[in-house]
Amino acid sequence: MPETSSTRKISWDILRVLAVFAVVVEHITHQAPVNHPELGGYPFSLPLQFGASTMLVVSAFFVCVTIGRRGWLWNRVARLVPTYFAAVIVTYVVTRIAVTVFDRHAYGAGGWLFGASVASAPSAVPWLLPSPHDLLGNLLMMQVWVPGIHWIDASYWTMPVQIAAFVVAALLFPRRWLNARNAPLWLWSLVIVPVVLRFTVRTDDAPQWVKSIFDGLALNRVQLFGVGVAIWLWSTGRMRVWHLGVYILAALVAQDTHAYFTDTPSTIALGVVLLVVCIAAGGRDWDVPFVRRLAPAITWLAGISFGVYLIHQQLGFIVARTLLDLGATPLERFAASFALAVVLGWLLTKLVERPVHRLLTQSHAGKLGRSPASPVPSPRPISQANTVGAGPPTSGESFAAANSQSR
Repeated sequence: MPETSSTRKISWDILRVLAVFAVVVEHITHQAPVNHPELGGYPFSLPLQFGASTMLVVSAFFVCVTIGRRGWLWNRVARLVPTYFAAVIVTYVVTRIAVTVFDRHAYGAGGWLFGASVASAPSAVPWLLPSPHDLLGNLLMMQVWVPGIHWIDASYWTMPVQIAAFVVAALLFPRRWLNARNAPLWLWSLVIVPVVLRFTVRTDDAPQWVKSIFDGLALNRVQLFGVGVAIWLWSTGRMRVWHLGVYILAALVAQDTHAYFTDTPSTIALGVVLLVVCIAAGGRDWDVPFVRRLAPAITWLAGISFGVYLIHQQLGFIVARTLLDLGATPLERFAASFALAVVLGWLLTKLVERPVHRLLTQSHAGKLGRSPASPVPSPRPISQANTVGAGPPTSGESFAAANSQSR
């Protein structure tokens, strides 16, 4: 029998925590010494980059699950965008302070917060000082579209990708352009077309406007959204298992192709995680005794995972550098950076994400003349399904328009 709508599946919380904290650990132990060699090594290193890709796949899966609900797009924008704005502003301010101390900058008009540097101490590896131009560009999510805008935090690359995907999904859904009959054509185009464009149009010597369009639309990542949709189709009986397997394999090859096969181990790791995602989508919940005992902690971490993702990288680098100057060991720097990600992610969720989401969704519902379904936003992550189970497809049915629920 289908579970009730109040049932929360711990398996999806586990996947959310796995994906986000894989990103955190990879950035602390691998990316930090790459960006800032003075930080040196850590007790271990996780060089596999699969966490963010997993997040996009899971996000696409739950787009299919939830897109038919009232106010779907506004609900996501209200949760993501204000939280992102807060993270950008906090990271900008802290980075300006930290880089001023690290490289001993002196400023002209505008002071330490907005002024241009007029002098700095010689440094073998100077830290990037973000400018007001960078701040505005990051707030508008134009880092890829406009040359010369620097990422205040490189983790932000997923934001414009997800927002664009949500908008496209919202435009396509009411028109029922995606249905059970033509879904394979759409899905395979997400794998094949970007690869063809990558080697025929978006070459290394292509004009900047071509690079901006290709990279701004994240065409090298759209196959990940296709994988999420394909897993949903399979989990609801709309795609055969062999077709899903071939599609995932092709998407993984496409992902590695876009990177010129320079990071195949990460692609293999992503393939393993996608197998786990399929198990979560098509199998029973992982509500076993051991997991049940850890459920409160897993659910709490999953609930703050978006905040953790937004706030962990640049500020973690700054904390590691500060502790290095104070003589901390690599293990101490790792522990502090990890703990900081959790604490700041919790604060961002508690002080910004949930209250602002509640305010915006209540205001939006009021303008439409009705009250929101619940006055308190759910603590589940933005990609967490509220319901489970799905009926068989009907001919010509939009695969996102059915009473779509995850099993």
